[in-house]
Amino acid sequence: TPANPEAFKVAHDRALATIMNEANITAPRKGPLSVYGTNVLMNIDNGIGALPTRNSQLAAFGEHAELISGEYVVEHILVNDPTCHACPVACKKEVEVKDGPFQVHMESVEYESAWAFGAHCDNSDICAVAYLINLCNDFGMDTIEMGNCLATYMEVCQRGWNGTESLAWGDTQKMVEMVRMTARREGVGNVLAEGVARIAAYYGHPEVGMHVRGQSIPAYDPRGLKGMGLGYATSNRGACHLRGYSPASELGLIGLKTDPLAWKGKGELLKLLQDLHAFSDSLDLCKFSAFAEGAEEYLMQYAAMVGVDGLTADDVLLIGERIYNLERYYNQLAGEQPGSDTLPTRFLEEPSTVPGSEGHVCELPQMLEEYYGVRGWENGVVPQAKLQALGIL
Repeated sequence: TPANPEAFKVAHDRALATIMNEANITAPRKGPLSVYGTNVLMNIDNGIGALPTRNSQLAAFGEHAELISGEYVVEHILVNDPTCHACPVACKKEVEVKDGPFQVHMESVEYESAWAFGAHCDNSDICAVAYLINLCNDFGMDTIEMGNCLATYMEVCQRGWNGTESLAWGDTQKMVEMVRMTARREGVGNVLAEGVARIAAYYGHPEVGMHVRGQSIPAYDPRGLKGMGLGYATSNRGACHLRGYSPASELGLIGLKTDPLAWKGKGELLKLLQDLHAFSDSLDLCKFSAFAEGAEEYLMQYAAMVGVDGLTADDVLLIGERIYNLERYYNQLAGEQPGSDTLPTRFLEEPSTVPGSEGHVCELPQMLEEYYGVRGWENGVVPQAKLQALGIL
């Protein structure tokens, strides 16, 4: 029960109004997130050269991206628009494949999952994508990580580094088999079950493991979305798009718009988003609320729920900053060393060859210098003075 029910009703109504505003991508039955689900991003990221493909050897899937996109799902295999309890957006896209080898009825083909088993593995069969996602759901396996594991092993096979069972790009039947083998740790699945970092190291080529801190990259290529590269590198839990979702700004999905190919200013942007998301995540809110709501809306809900007065939007960001610094400090105590904020060398040294981001690499060193400056960190380490200023020590 909210400490202040009347104030919470006001806060709820304001939040709902922003989410349902036709100007936002969350607008029910009108906004692209509602109409096509999260997979609306497939064609968008592909079009700007920011869709990791073939284990990030490329930054776009070309014309094949359309075949695994949200638009394609809605046109060909959609059967229902379910929703989380009382949510007006209804971004889930329930699908059914009735014919062929990949018959399945499952809740939703989300963007990250469709990318992981699609473009990243050079697979444009949406039926196979849906089947693989559902298979992982049944096994309780993370789809982003599993798709990355397959893509890593596919590149290992492509380059002739494996001496065992081969896996070709886009071989959907073999992909299904490999997922089952991984879940049961059978054969080469015992290697794949260790995750991307260990797969790449096992075959003697850690450079083909697309991960940060052992966690696989999601569906955004840092050569086409520079801020996301900084976000991957500085996320306290490893490569993560949700800790500081810069594509909201770089793709123009929110009022604060930035150039996806510019690195300047991304340090300040990521700090702002990371702090804001640290606060909203603590409220257990859907991340998609951030496409419509901001610090003011979050503050109104929090203050009414717990019964506090006098807080401002700046306090929201300060609370988020304390959370983010505390996480980083925990990592330091656990043994993380300076220099851990990094990316796979592919993004730093191999320029994109696709339209939209052609010729670009991710200028991580420059962005890190800017980021550490606004964070008050020293080479990724939170100094004692910063911890004391935030009241952590």
